Amino acid sequence: MKKTLFKIICVLIFGVVIPVQAQEKNIKGTLVDTDGAPLPGATITIKGTSKGVVSDFDGNFSTTASPGNVLVFSFLGYSTKEVKINTETNLRVVLESEVSQLDETVIIGYGSVRKEDLTGSVAVIDEKNFNQGPSVGVENLIQGRASGVQISTTSSEPGADMLVRIRGNNSVNSNNNPLYVVDGFPMESLSNSINPADISSVSILKDASATAIYGTRGANGVVIITTKRGKKGQSSITYTGSFSIQNANIDAYDFIDSADYATLQNQIDISNGIAPSYTDEAIARIDELGLQTNWLDEAFRTGYTSEHQLAVRGGNDDTKMFFSAGVYSWDGVVKNTSFDRYNIRLNADQDLLDDRIKVGVNTSLSATESDFLGFSASSLQDNILRGIFQTSPLNPTYDVYDALSTEDKALIFGNSSPTDPLETLEIMDNNGTNYFVLANAFLEAKIFNDFTFKTQGGARIVNQKISQFLPSYSSLVASSLDPGSARQSHLLYKYYTYSNLLSYDKSIGKHSINAVAGYTHEWSSEEYFSAGSSDFTTDALGYYSLQSGATILTPSSYIAESELASYLARVNYIFDERYLLTLTYRRDGSSKFGDGNKWGDFPAAALAWNVHNEDFFKSDLISQLKLRTSIGITGNDRFGVGLGQSTFSPSASVTTDGTTLAIGTISSRVGNEDLQWEETKKFDLALEMGLFNNALTMELGYYKNNTTNLLLDKTIAPSNGIESILTNAGEVENRGYEIGLNYNKTFNSGFNWTTNLNFSQNENEVINLELIEGTDFLPGEEARIDGNVSGSYSVLKEGLPIGTIYGYRYLGILKDGETSATQPTAVAGDPLFEDLNGDGQITGEDKESIGNGYAKYNLGFNNTFSYKNITLSVFLTGVFDVDKLNGNNVIGYQYNTLEIAKERWTPSNTEGTLPQDLWQGDQWVNDYFVEDASYVRLQNVSLSYDFSRDVLDKIGISTLQLSLIGTNLATWNNYSGFDPEVNSTRTSGTNLNTGAGLDAYSYPYQKSFTLGVKVGI
Repeated sequence: MKKTLFKIICVLIFGVVIPVQAQEKNIKGTLVDTDGAPLPGATITIKGTSKGVVSDFDGNFSTTASPGNVLVFSFLGYSTKEVKINTETNLRVVLESEVSQLDETVIIGYGSVRKEDLTGSVAVIDEKNFNQGPSVGVENLIQGRASGVQISTTSSEPGADMLVRIRGNNSVNSNNNPLYVVDGFPMESLSNSINPADISSVSILKDASATAIYGTRGANGVVIITTKRGKKGQSSITYTGSFSIQNANIDAYDFIDSADYATLQNQIDISNGIAPSYTDEAIARIDELGLQTNWLDEAFRTGYTSEHQLAVRGGNDDTKMFFSAGVYSWDGVVKNTSFDRYNIRLNADQDLLDDRIKVGVNTSLSATESDFLGFSASSLQDNILRGIFQTSPLNPTYDVYDALSTEDKALIFGNSSPTDPLETLEIMDNNGTNYFVLANAFLEAKIFNDFTFKTQGGARIVNQKISQFLPSYSSLVASSLDPGSARQSHLLYKYYTYSNLLSYDKSIGKHSINAVAGYTHEWSSEEYFSAGSSDFTTDALGYYSLQSGATILTPSSYIAESELASYLARVNYIFDERYLLTLTYRRDGSSKFGDGNKWGDFPAAALAWNVHNEDFFKSDLISQLKLRTSIGITGNDRFGVGLGQSTFSPSASVTTDGTTLAIGTISSRVGNEDLQWEETKKFDLALEMGLFNNALTMELGYYKNNTTNLLLDKTIAPSNGIESILTNAGEVENRGYEIGLNYNKTFNSGFNWTTNLNFSQNENEVINLELIEGTDFLPGEEARIDGNVSGSYSVLKEGLPIGTIYGYRYLGILKDGETSATQPTAVAGDPLFEDLNGDGQITGEDKESIGNGYAKYNLGFNNTFSYKNITLSVFLTGVFDVDKLNGNNVIGYQYNTLEIAKERWTPSNTEGTLPQDLWQGDQWVNDYFVEDASYVRLQNVSLSYDFSRDVLDKIGISTLQLSLIGTNLATWNNYSGFDPEVNSTRTSGTNLNTGAGLDAYSYPYQKSFTLGVKVGI
């Protein structure tokens, strides 16, 4: 009986256990952090049991589990993660740092703080939130990712800089781009010298509390770039590569049919009382031969980019190192345009004396080479795309022309040869090379328990060469070079800086103090030389043998040197983690100004209240609530050297006897020793809130910035020998609000959804100009987009924003039998404009604001979805309430090359809506050609797949990721041009500020598809 009972019990036990055991299987894998670094010593357990294992030094683990079991992964300092076992046997598990959003460290000027302790307006974009796809510069990584930061493309030419505005334009004549700080090293421009793949995070400082510590260079905001550094643990080697194809929207413009072109040209000729250009026989023959050239198709191609980056990262308790090397290559969508960059970086840190001393170096070397369009960066007339919009569609390419019979050539083109704008692309030689050296070293010592001393020094050297050559057989006429001419220019820029900082960090009970004080000194030197020649005996050597030219072109050279000495201090005080106070002060001395105005003081103060830490505030819904405000003064010295001094220029118009001309000097600028830097007073007010344990965070902010002492040219008496003098006059205001929303949720299934939304509004207004009594405006940027089309298209006027497009209100054309009281000499077919001031005539006084080139509203919206090994990211951007003056349509009308030319009034087309003759003077600047340039763009879509652990083990690597990325996939807009974002605004000079909103021959934006791979060992 007992034996029988024992058998029954065994059957019951093993009958249940054996099937379960039969379902158990071996599970192995690797545990890594978000950077792919292994996590040794992590614990892996089966949920609900005590069964567990520990990962080895390489993060590898092996255990047994059954389908349906849940593995729990935990590691000190990282969030616990649960993974349900299904059919997988090899896992790659990524743990995220458990540091809460409030405990995250935010990099600020000369230091860092916890996010909860931050009193200023700072936007942080880390590597995982960077824009995906080909990135030539840091601006590509962060475009659309932060509220109050407008980043736009002025030209999509390979290697072109982007336009960056933080809370609007603060200056008229100065550069409004922000200050860049790379690993503590300040830089006024990057010029695409920093490899985006080396960047770990970007902090954007916006308000006075954050920027005042940079004094004279903080008015336009500060972009702090932190590059990658070594990490403790096993060394990792990562290769990242990508290849992309690009195409431009060249179908935006409708070019006229050749036969229609000839017919329209004849109508214009007859209207002007001259013989028609084309006979009926010629027009019929044009149609029969199919002479129709789409010059955009001929000039454009499919563009390509390729990138290869290799990074080595590792370290131990004392030594940490990061090394990278890479190459980036970009062949543009316009023929013979390209950009190549080669880069090397080494960042190293060494801890000494039980971590009481730390030394480190940050070094990078990069070289860029580009083939670019145009002979002059400042003249739109020399832009190559201009020829495309001016050339007749019936003109054939050279090979087609050569294939025509002699009779057809004579019938259609007479005795002249047709122009071919492709000549510009095929024979021009415009080449630029840049070499960048950036070296920065520091020593940090804990001299007492609460005091830390840091000394840092560095240098940046830029060596630039621009080479241009136009062969003697060219039919082109450019403003900077004649056929058979060559020119080379060299620029050497040297910048040195060092700083000494003393920091204090102490907590006593409920009181916490963090303070920093220090001194910085900076020197810069810029040397420039340009030489050229013409009348070469041969075109073979080009610009490599300037001495071979018989005629020497006028040389040019200069040297500009400046110094900046600064004292700085900042105190952060926190009481009971509830009440926060920040006081900042900087005193700058600049050699750019006169003896009485070299020094300036820039203070700021900020208050913040962590309401969620109050005893009375208990909420299961609201996990964070902060109010903060700041006020302060920043400055701007981003001007040329010696502006307060009188200058003289060489001239061949000097005479001593009243007859003979000789080389001498004439006054080119009247000095003003009273010049001082522009000052921007900043006010900021914001509310920060977190809900659902900060799964949802939001920030609402308002700001107001007033810039005074604008540097403007003031008209003076002609007896001074010059028309104007640079003086401090005028005020500009920027005001607006910013909204930011972030949501992150991981569901039990392992699905993760992250969404980020930012929206901002900026209103810019010229408050006053203080120029001449009775004068409240200055003409803005003047464009000469053609010999017959020139004049000012923008204005600086009190009550209007910088970037205002200023012109006439177009009423249409005068019809047959009609007269105009305000334009009594007008005849049928002439343009009519609105008499805005009611004086009975049309003059420059009848101009008004007809648009604005800067967007009033900006939007960025990103959604990222992750499930197991797959990640999908969709990013939208948008700008609203912005206008564009379409200069391409103006020229297409002028030269009858676009369909818009059919709207021209002629005696046989009395229903036409455009004038029969060319625009006179600046009348082309009218609201007929101004278009709404608002848009919403599908900026970026990326899909990536991380291979599982079992696959990686088979091929012996730690990481393998494939990605497919689409950029600029769709744009919803009403603009008729190539793209509503790009325009003809340059990235330096006055045009940068006042000239926004003109689209004339701009290098168009591209749609791209990228295939990427990332391999780690």
